[in-house]
Amino acid sequence: MIGPGGMVVIDTKQYRGRLQLDRSGRLWHGRHLLLTTLRKLRWAADQADQALGVAHVQTLAIMAVHGANVPWGQLTADGIIVAPARRMPDLLQALPAILSPERVAWLADRARLRFHAAA
Repeated sequence: MIGPGGMVVIDTKQYRGRLQLDRSGRLWHGRHLLLTTLRKLRWAADQADQALGVAHVQTLAIMAVHGANVPWGQLTADGIIVAPARRMPDLLQALPAILSPERVAWLADRARLRFHAAA
């Protein structure tokens, strides 16, 4: 997503039960550590950064969770925002505006040229 709040990569996950943070800040779903899942999302955001090549604007990574409860309603784990999917509109609207409308349009055009549709 590209908007006034910057560039955002959102990955959605369907989990049952509850997510938990351990004492060292690692995110778990039951007995499954979500480190690999979070690293893949960070990698996708980094790829968007490289493809768009915009200095001073880092792509934000968000995991939108369906089904499972997220502790405190939202958390950050390994630099990734994790929040219930139903909160995405509010979360995205709350991002501070860092891009002008002209910059958003320019980035959207750049993304259309640099990203290819999945086959």
